[in-house]
Amino acid sequence: MTQDARYVYAVIPRIDKKDFGPIGIGGNRVYTIPYQDICAVVHDCPPEPYQGDEEAVKAMVATHGDVVDAAWEAAGSVLPMSFDVIIRPDEEKSADDNVRKWLEDEYTTFKMRVDEFRDKVELGVQILWDPAAITRRVAEENKEVRKLVTEMAAKSRGLAYFYQHKIAEAVKKEMEAKADQDYRRYYERLRGYAEDTQVNKIKKHPDKQMIMNLSLLVKRDRVEALGEALGEIREEEGVEVRFTGPWPPYTFAAKIVATGGEAERCLEPVEGKQG
Repeated sequence: MTQDARYVYAVIPRIDKKDFGPIGIGGNRVYTIPYQDICAVVHDCPPEPYQGDEEAVKAMVATHGDVVDAAWEAAGSVLPMSFDVIIRPDEEKSADDNVRKWLEDEYTTFKMRVDEFRDKVELGVQILWDPAAITRRVAEENKEVRKLVTEMAAKSRGLAYFYQHKIAEAVKKEMEAKADQDYRRYYERLRGYAEDTQVNKIKKHPDKQMIMNLSLLVKRDRVEALGEALGEIREEEGVEVRFTGPWPPYTFAAKIVATGGEAERCLEPVEGKQG
């Protein structure tokens, strides 16, 4: 198997550093291929996709992320590729020529993105409830629920059972309304610190209720202020905040098809880089 293709980690602004050393997947030497004022971060590879068992693939994905981090640190901005973007040679052009052609064809988009992402980071924010604590708060604060509890105390056992169901329904309704209200309140507050936001799928937890899962694109000098805002949210009774990052802007990288040879991959979060 010849090393006649190029594995692409990222696109970055053109910098003086041309060689990152043997930090790539499989210990391969990572270097840059320039076009005008941008460049691709690559290593030489066989034309076939990388394969292996689950643990091997996880290790390769982790190394991919480490290389993107190194490029990001060196250049100050990075447009990360997903795992296994490979640009191959064809009958007329070498792999290097096809990388440069790809950079040329996508130059306007790549240039816009690397400029847009300069000095910005991606942060993951998840907000979760302790259901027992929130239920207790709702029961204590909601007038309808308090009234039903008071009425139930004076009823017979049979009617008290009926009231318990009414209380449970009232609490459930109020919990749903509170989740919506808190989501809107948190979102409006947090987006004020971000250049862009991505709403992610809510995840299930065995003993928590997630009400928000965001990716935020934030200027570096705003990260501390965002952290302080999250700290204030964390102080609310029954609320847990999970804050991950900073990462390169995987979520916010535009979906771009690598057009070299048969390589077709889109930009997407690298596993292990999201909270």
